[in-house]
Amino acid sequence: MHPGDAGAFPASSPVDTFGPADRELSHELPAMNPLHTKFACYVNLGARDRALLDDLLRTEVRLVPARGDLIREGEPVHFVKIVLDGWGCRYKLLPDGRRQIVAILLPGDLCNPDALTVEAMDHSICAFGDMLCAMVHPEHFDEICLESRVIRRALAFDSCAMLGMQREWTVNVAARPALERIGHMLCEMHYRLDALGMVVDDTAVSPLTQIDMAEAAGLTPVHVNRVIQELRGRGLLHWHGRRVTLPDRAGLAALSGFNPGYLHMPRCARAGDLAGQIADRALVRPS
Repeated sequence: MHPGDAGAFPASSPVDTFGPADRELSHELPAMNPLHTKFACYVNLGARDRALLDDLLRTEVRLVPARGDLIREGEPVHFVKIVLDGWGCRYKLLPDGRRQIVAILLPGDLCNPDALTVEAMDHSICAFGDMLCAMVHPEHFDEICLESRVIRRALAFDSCAMLGMQREWTVNVAARPALERIGHMLCEMHYRLDALGMVVDDTAVSPLTQIDMAEAAGLTPVHVNRVIQELRGRGLLHWHGRRVTLPDRAGLAALSGFNPGYLHMPRCARAGDLAGQIADRALVRPS
């Protein structure tokens, strides 16, 4: 964590349309299609399904600079945007300038799969660090979906996971005490990153600051810092710069009431492993 980091996102031009300058800033696709990795947690992808997902991403790829907006609330929607690399978030900005982060976006996440039906955004999306996004025309996205029942099924799983996360975040802000709230968020992020192959030796690289965590958890940065110190003291968290390590993920999950079932990843072996480890630990929840 970086206690001195600013949480405010500077004013920046959203990137829902393309001009000559945008094309100069466009970037190449990453070597690995993140949709392959993510959707493989939901369904058994065949060669044809993988080829269709590759075809889906043969489109404009846009770099959203760190702390810049991909699209803002109220703006018209022209593309289905898919995160290829980097982290982003959905957020709501209140009239008094306060911001509530309502979801974290990781590689393979669809920022707005409803682009065919929604005319304008009801929230904003920004990048934490530099973020690469594919800008897919809605009609092409629809064509690919119609070509493959397996891809449609993966998207249905993904929708269930998104709704499940929204419910858990609502419970987090409304009912869980601060220690469980932050612990649950850390478990969820680590589990999602692990499913994408982005966790090595229980460690992930994160662009989040304590202010980001506060805006996602509905706490003050000072309160978040106290919780992080307590988790460190319990041996459940090591956070050095951008490296976040959960040395006892089952212990933190049991403490926080985290069960990955709501992420709906039936083909991800970590779900069963983690549930078994939580049961084995049988930790006593704090009063």
